[in-house]
Amino acid sequence: MISMLIKDTPFGRIHRTLNYGIAASRDATTRSRIRWSADKKTLYFDGRALKLKELVDFIHELLNITEGIMSKRLLFQVDGDIPEFDLDVPDNSSNHDAGYYFGLRESDAWNKARVRMVQRIRKAKMEGEWFEYLGDAMEISEAAKDNYAKWDEQFREILVLLMMFTCGLSGRGTEMTSLRWMNTMDGDRSIYIEDHQLMFITEYHKSMALMDDQKVCH
Repeated sequence: MISMLIKDTPFGRIHRTLNYGIAASRDATTRSRIRWSADKKTLYFDGRALKLKELVDFIHELLNITEGIMSKRLLFQVDGDIPEFDLDVPDNSSNHDAGYYFGLRESDAWNKARVRMVQRIRKAKMEGEWFEYLGDAMEISEAAKDNYAKWDEQFREILVLLMMFTCGLSGRGTEMTSLRWMNTMDGDRSIYIEDHQLMFITEYHKSMALMDDQKVCH
């Protein structure tokens, strides 16, 4: 009796229509939006062509730009070469202290890094662009800080693109833009060193971000 009442109501009609649509969709397939050319060198997405060679050339161009910014603008290398980095680093992934990352494995790491940067600035003969003398004290000029921050931001923007192109399947924007290089009070870092390789771990809790509440499966 109850089923008959539901069947003859507007809700019953909507419910039957939804069930019909679900059943029909199981056996239906949509039009493919992606196809390959016969020679497998061109990818078509919604009719737009993407030549794989042009994509590879684009990635190499981004890589050259990024290396140039790093060597000349961020590390002050006179010869334009990027110094060798030793990735044989004992990274402690179980350290969850705020402010920790693999670069702090040495004692007094921050001060040692500052000394190396000042030495590179002097070797590149850029003291006049970077330092201001106030009496006997020497300080970095605000203009130099702003200029360095500009190049650093541009470097990281291109670096994100290279990560998306070369490091496997990319995360969503909310995941890629929330990568952290050191631990914070809100969570652990996203960049680790494992077996001489950099490893990126994206972390984004959609339910927490939308509802501010955890959903536990029982």
